Amino acid sequence: MKQPTYTSKSLTNGIHALTGGTNPDTSTPIICLAGWPQTAESFAEVFPLLAQDHHVLILDPPGLGSSAPSPKDYTTKTISSILAAAVSTELGDQTRYHLIAHDIGAWIAYAWASQFSSSLLSVTFIDAGIPGLLPPLQFPLPEAANLRLWQFSFNALPELPEILTEGKERELLDWFFDLKCVQPERITRAKRDHYVANYSKPGGMTNGFNYYRAFAGSAKQFVDEFSQVKIPVPVLAIGAEKGMGSAMKSVLGIATTEAQSRSKLVVVDDCGHFVPEEQPEIMAKEILAFIGTC
Repeated sequence: MKQPTYTSKSLTNGIHALTGGTNPDTSTPIICLAGWPQTAESFAEVFPLLAQDHHVLILDPPGLGSSAPSPKDYTTKTISSILAAAVSTELGDQTRYHLIAHDIGAWIAYAWASQFSSSLLSVTFIDAGIPGLLPPLQFPLPEAANLRLWQFSFNALPELPEILTEGKERELLDWFFDLKCVQPERITRAKRDHYVANYSKPGGMTNGFNYYRAFAGSAKQFVDEFSQVKIPVPVLAIGAEKGMGSAMKSVLGIATTEAQSRSKLVVVDDCGHFVPEEQPEIMAKEILAFIGTC
């Protein structure tokens, strides 16, 4: 069987997408959100597995990859509103879809689900410490925790991250991928070259850092606006054995009691943080089995 391929497309609000698969008028769409420090291409190996029977849109969040920067701020409420509007315009405002999100994409997906649950059939969160759900950090962190979470503090600093990373984007990204992967070779040299090229563009690193600079604001939105919201669709939580692991169970609480009965936690063995690239086959298999019941 011929493998589905994707094409690049510009959506409204300056959002860039990789899209393809089956006809969106005759199949259920899947929306994927990439994280930092990556772009939509992080789902390249997952795409053909999902697109056999679904129309798939993989989005670059505002300011990342080929998407335009946010015109306002980088809190998850603002960013999710921009993305949800772009998807609604592309697919039609009556179209419901499955939402799948990794890393900071999962931060955005939490606010997306809290605000626009009527558009969703399910939501999948992949290995992410989500604003409002991540426990407050107490310093100094133990060494193991610091290796996993240092970016939450470093990236949020004003100006200094840009000063230290300008011209060193490749060194930072290689160190980051090698540290957080069980199988770093699966983020290939070609992939790394692509990510480096995107984050070396003017504003590329700053836009990524801005998501972390907005983390406290996003967490406050969770407490003030979203913590009491329960979504009526099932949730799939995917944690990596050497990443968030079973701690991803916390996101299941976003669903109503009835939806939680149809929700699921999956911990992917032999895998670090970058699940879509380290274990794309396992991830796609779990997602397809899950959304097949939704």
